[in-house]
Amino acid sequence: MKRLRFRYELDLKWDQAVWDHHFLIRCLPVENGCQHREALDVRIEPAETIDVVRDGFGNEGYAGAIRRPHDRLFFEAKGVVQVDRSGETEPFHPMYRFPSAYTMPDEGIRQFFGEIGKELGMESVSEGLGPVQEEPFVSGAPRLAPQREHEKGRISQSKLEYVMNRLYGRFVYMPGATTVKTTAAEALSLGQGVCQDYAHVFISLCRLAGVPARYAAGMMLGEGASHAWAEVWLFDQWLGMDPTNNRIVDETYIKLTHGRDFGDGAIDRGCFLGFAGQSQEISVKVEEIL
Repeated sequence: MKRLRFRYELDLKWDQAVWDHHFLIRCLPVENGCQHREALDVRIEPAETIDVVRDGFGNEGYAGAIRRPHDRLFFEAKGVVQVDRSGETEPFHPMYRFPSAYTMPDEGIRQFFGEIGKELGMESVSEGLGPVQEEPFVSGAPRLAPQREHEKGRISQSKLEYVMNRLYGRFVYMPGATTVKTTAAEALSLGQGVCQDYAHVFISLCRLAGVPARYAAGMMLGEGASHAWAEVWLFDQWLGMDPTNNRIVDETYIKLTHGRDFGDGAIDRGCFLGFAGQSQEISVKVEEIL
């Protein structure tokens, strides 16, 4: 178990006044068996109305409105979270088996999946990537429960890690190459993108393999911006996998949202009236404390 102190700042600015601004900022660390909010302090300026809301995926956040003219919105959330990856995660839902708007596979993704399958000894894509095998515990990775009878035929963790490693070698991290609207198929065709794109392509590959997978967003140890990764359903638990960094998600990550893809798991979104140019700065800091 680790205790992590975090600070998340969002600074939205416009080059002239906007009004009737409605926003949603989902920056409350998830509460489940793996995470617990020990302390939380939030500041939103300006804001005329603020409500704490929960969406259909269980993500919590702040919904607010600013109707008067303004040219800036500043949001800050800081606190302490306890993270213990041995705890229970959210239950399974069958919607994570199927393609979604951002993760729909095209011929390019199917071809890449076929290449990986051949490397793993698959005779055909329809076979999936083979049965689950009990594997030794690897230091730094979550310990998974022994194989259960109803899980026979599922992909093993080691094969999923191989898929992640192949994507890591195929893709180049390149800020600015994609946008928040870029799909997994478009990103793989480009061969470059950011964490959101890595997550979408990996989720698409996992679902082709018959493995339920979902999009997760949050923060990780260090300073920078928010981060995105994938979670796969193995052994009756959600296992976090970070294809951007080619690693298993451990206790140095704080999850804020999850969903089928970015469309469900975006941390912030909003709409306003006005004819103004917008700039956005996000600053994140996470550190371990005793």
